[in-house]
Amino acid sequence: MVNTTSARKDLTITFNNGQTVPCTLNANEHKAFLIESLLNNQPQLDIQSAVITNASGVIGLELFGSTGGGNQLEGVLLTDDTASTIYYPHVASNNTWWTGIVAYNPSESACTITVTSYNAAGTPLSTTNLSLAGKEKYIGLVEQLSLPAQTAWFKIDSEQFLTGFELFGTIDENQLAAYAGSGAKTGVFAKIEKYGWTGIAFVNIEASAASVTLTAYNDNGTAVATQVLPVGGYAKVVDLTETIFSQDISGATYIAYSSDRNVVGFQLNGTSDSTRLDGLPGLAGGN
Repeated sequence: MVNTTSARKDLTITFNNGQTVPCTLNANEHKAFLIESLLNNQPQLDIQSAVITNASGVIGLELFGSTGGGNQLEGVLLTDDTASTIYYPHVASNNTWWTGIVAYNPSESACTITVTSYNAAGTPLSTTNLSLAGKEKYIGLVEQLSLPAQTAWFKIDSEQFLTGFELFGTIDENQLAAYAGSGAKTGVFAKIEKYGWTGIAFVNIEASAASVTLTAYNDNGTAVATQVLPVGGYAKVVDLTETIFSQDISGATYIAYSSDRNVVGFQLNGTSDSTRLDGLPGLAGGN
């Protein structure tokens, strides 16, 4: 965590079992630590989540890593963003990949969540209702939701605001990526992997068809290619960057997009030796 302000911050970390831990950050201080170090380095199996309060002006990152010989590491930003609808724009579940999801209810009150799945063409496939107690977290693999085999993406609607994210990993424990984001009409895919591959995906979260214009740029800010991508209502388009563009983009280093509908955009970058992977949402750009 980093205190970006010129004043001391006295934070409180409240775990789901009611246990609280104080954490002080001096002005402009950076602090990195393992969660277990806050708890006398003792296993706390009943702790599943936490909320950090009095954290205005503090930014942070949570890292997940494998132990026991695994090589996986990924992180998600610590934010106070909540929404009544959370989008999970990619499902990868086969002999190579698994997809895990998290949905957390930060409220004290219980709520009902509705999981709705769609195929790539935008056709609704199934609807499932689940209950979440106050401060409860749903966590599990996608297959535990028993979604139809044709599921390309899904969303969770809730009576109350939730927060959540999804993880993609390889069964051989060599690669792991996380995604957390929301719908927008513009965004930037800030990295094109030069030593492997970059895949991008768009999910149209509106009923009407979307027209997404993608522009690939080089490091100097010069446009090297433009492509218009149609995405049907509630549909999903996913492919490698070089396949989506009809022009050569080998000289491009990032991609900007704009849409006439709200879309969820994200990218996955992987190295050719299958040892590294990262996931990024479409980042907000300036006007």
